[in-house]
Amino acid sequence: MRAHQQISEDLVQYALGELTSPESGEVREHLDTCPACRRELEDIHTGMAALAMSTAASAPPARSRARLLKAVAAEPRSQAVVMRRPWWNFMPAFAAVLLAIISMLLWRENSSLRNRNEALRNEVQSQEQSAAKAEAVLQTLTAPDAAHFTLVAANTKPQPQGRATYLRNRSSLVFVASNLAPVNPGKTYELWLLPQSGSAPIPAGTFKPDARGNASVLLPALPSEVAAKGFAVTIENEGGSNTPTMPIVMAGL
Repeated sequence: MRAHQQISEDLVQYALGELTSPESGEVREHLDTCPACRRELEDIHTGMAALAMSTAASAPPARSRARLLKAVAAEPRSQAVVMRRPWWNFMPAFAAVLLAIISMLLWRENSSLRNRNEALRNEVQSQEQSAAKAEAVLQTLTAPDAAHFTLVAANTKPQPQGRATYLRNRSSLVFVASNLAPVNPGKTYELWLLPQSGSAPIPAGTFKPDARGNASVLLPALPSEVAAKGFAVTIENEGGSNTPTMPIVMAGL
């Protein structure tokens, strides 16, 4: 087998396929055991690729083969060739990324504006509902044809008291109470409309007093055009009942 130096001198011809089959086999066997020659062969391939990229794509004429071999052998073998693209080649990609960023920012801004608008609409709607309810309460309290009932409890100090204002033609009721005792857990007060016809009492809303014993029932849903002869209050299970549970806590006729 030939020496290392001889194999190294033949690496250019080996890379170009100019060696005979026995010579190529000898070079391959040497490359399996020689890292230095493998690196040198990689440098030769790199140089050949650089020359191929800098010349025309067609094969060189036969008379230029010797000059090609000489040029490849003269190429620096330890230096990689880096092909740099002009900066303006990156402009389409940069513009696409910039457009995506701007689109995302606009989407987030629009989403934030939609959320704020929705919150404002909800707030306005809530205020309008509160104002409408306040107007209905005021009309009930001040209507000249409203009937007023005072509900009291006997033999207690301070005396619990309730006042119901009922407007029959609108089925509108406002009830306020004071000095009420707290109810046990799972229990609630319930207000009842007592019809003039003598039919069964009609549930008119549940309530619990605050720390001072005050409570109210404002504009509960009631059947239309029911004439009331009075109102009463009982203590029921949480959630209310469809029929009163005795005893009656307060009543006003």
